[in-house]
Amino acid sequence: MYAYERRQPAGLASLPAGSWPACLLVLLVLSGGLLAGAMYAGRLDYSKSAELSFYIKSLLHKAGETNFESFSMARSAMINNTITVASIYVLGLTIIGMPVTLAILFARGFAIGFASGFLTRDLSLGGVLLTAAAILPHNLFYIPAICIGTAYSLIFSTVLLKRYFDTSIKIWPGFLKYTAVMSAVLMISLGAGLIEGYVTPYFTKAAAEAISSGYNMK
Repeated sequence: MYAYERRQPAGLASLPAGSWPACLLVLLVLSGGLLAGAMYAGRLDYSKSAELSFYIKSLLHKAGETNFESFSMARSAMINNTITVASIYVLGLTIIGMPVTLAILFARGFAIGFASGFLTRDLSLGGVLLTAAAILPHNLFYIPAICIGTAYSLIFSTVLLKRYFDTSIKIWPGFLKYTAVMSAVLMISLGAGLIEGYVTPYFTKAAAEAISSGYNMK
């Protein structure tokens, strides 16, 4: 019993005390993705930048005529979020899946960084307004949830790695906690999908109408 108690911190039960390396790595990867996306947006060649800028501005001018299919958008967002969370969960059940899990998080950060960077560069403070309306609402919930899920995925993969060298480490309690946490992450991600379908589009429409009517703040 004493030996088990000493080895228990290697499991998921000790998350508050031993999770800081995983949490730090998650924050670094997400920050790296955001920074890389913003830098790529700033270095986009002229032809692609002009084409994308024209597309965005044409959408802004048509903002008042846009009718959103909220149910379809929410369903699509919820399906995509479910696939992402499920992928992170399954990858956490393996050891070799850790780099892929981090790649998923990096890609999400890159996409947000690119969109935010390009809108801000192209529309100045109007881009900040559009970013806050189109990107921020659902990601306020989704990004923290994905970060927590990724951190737990890395931690559980580490437990599996330690278990490979020491069979006395018990997996089942950690697996139950990992599954419970990822279930909560999934619920939050589904909620974020609902926000993306039913709330974000109308914030985006309001911001787009303000910008197209002259509120570009350049």
